[in-house]
Amino acid sequence: MNRQIPIYVQVAETLKGRILRNEYRFGEFISAAKDLEKEFGVSNITVRKAFDLLVREGYLKPRQGVGTQIVGQPEELVELEFSGSFWEWVNSAVTRYLKIQVEVVEIDTVLPPKRVAELLRVPDDALIWRMKRIRKIKGEPASFVINHALLSLMQNVEAAHFQEHTFLHVFQEICGVALSRVEQRVRASVADIDLSRQLGIQFGDPVFFVENTYFNHLEEPVEVSYLYFRGDRYIYKAARHF
Repeated sequence: MNRQIPIYVQVAETLKGRILRNEYRFGEFISAAKDLEKEFGVSNITVRKAFDLLVREGYLKPRQGVGTQIVGQPEELVELEFSGSFWEWVNSAVTRYLKIQVEVVEIDTVLPPKRVAELLRVPDDALIWRMKRIRKIKGEPASFVINHALLSLMQNVEAAHFQEHTFLHVFQEICGVALSRVEQRVRASVADIDLSRQLGIQFGDPVFFVENTYFNHLEEPVEVSYLYFRGDRYIYKAARHF
């Protein structure tokens, strides 16, 4: 943790980030204070101060005798359209010309975050396939990636597949998915406690967040990727011909 920023603020910002990423669902009750104390390694007072801050900001609401409910909504953002080559950007972003190491942190079957469910057009209670990975350059974390895919498409893949190949290669060649297009959204963000742990950076350091939604030849969404790039390792470049 960044000791220059009060710990309760860091906990609050991390919980807010989870809310805005829809890792916590609107209307659900947030984890019990004692569980968060253990997760973050902080005191009950710290968690309560974090809750109080999020209540004041409108993300949480205490319900007497029940718990603390999530009432905040994801931010509305203005989308900027770039006309550069997406595939050239992908090649540079995943460091095609550098030696990278991939650490698969987790492969699991989970309920989708609300945002992912909407993008994949599946019910909130439909299970999906999820993988978390850390990409490293010279042994140092450079990006953190979360892939969400339809469960029916991912039956034949294992963690070892992603040590030698990109996700898109595995998705198309091993899973047999014919992709037709991708929709991409890019935004600037900062690292919360969750991201700072994965990327080896400080709370509040800048990150690029990229959301990719892939469509098959039938124009059906089949995969959603969340990519978090360290702000000190990447720049975003686009070119346009007139």
